[in-house]
Amino acid sequence: MSGETRAHTLLVERLISHVRARHRPPSGLLVLADHHTFGHNRPPQIAGYTPDLFASDLPATFEVIGEAKTMADLETSRSQRQILAFLDYLSVRQGSSFYLTVPPFQRRRSAAIVDALRTAAHGNISIEVIDGL
Repeated sequence: MSGETRAHTLLVERLISHVRARHRPPSGLLVLADHHTFGHNRPPQIAGYTPDLFASDLPATFEVIGEAKTMADLETSRSQRQILAFLDYLSVRQGSSFYLTVPPFQRRRSAAIVDALRTAAHGNISIEVIDGL
């Protein structure tokens, strides 16, 4: 998380809150996040990229990956390769979800970017774009 902007940090916090509120399995939710309050409990790398959030129930019956992006970052080819790698990873995991948190009023443009990256193989993934800080 070193070198992240305050806006990105706020987006990660929004993402963590949203996922915790949305997913409440009976056996509990394991949440790992790239945020200072999580210490060394960081998400695992996926295809060379570290997501801002990784979550699953225990034992794992679903997995969640979350990313927080400013618009300038989201529109880079690196971020798009990263999101595609996460969608590919989730496509073989039943009940999986991908969350993208973006600044206020950027949901529509961000959803269009993610939709353009989706392939038929990603059809079973629940995708949600959240805007706001």
